[in-house]
Amino acid sequence: MIETALSRIRSQIMWDRLIAVVEEQAQTLIRTAFSNTVREAGDLSAGVFDLDGRMLAQAVTGTPGHVNAMASPGRSPTPSITAHKACNLPPLDASNRR
Repeated sequence: MIETALSRIRSQIMWDRLIAVVEEQAQTLIRTAFSNTVREAGDLSAGVFDLDGRMLAQAVTGTPGHVNAMASPGRSPTPSITAHKACNLPPLDASNRR
């Protein structure tokens, strides 16, 4: 019983961290956008996908009009997404720019 409770707590912590990541992604998009539509109206959507293109989490920040387009690709929109590995990210990404 204790193990089940700890498992639920761990799952909730990981979920909260995942949501925090996508929210930070959305805020970075707003902060670094060239488009007035994105910067001022928040017309964007941010999410995290697995290597098969399935959405794992989507930010609350943004507009709901992008939800269906992002959530249902069924598979990776381009082969390069599945080939991309996190270790290939450059040392300076958009979240580090101020």
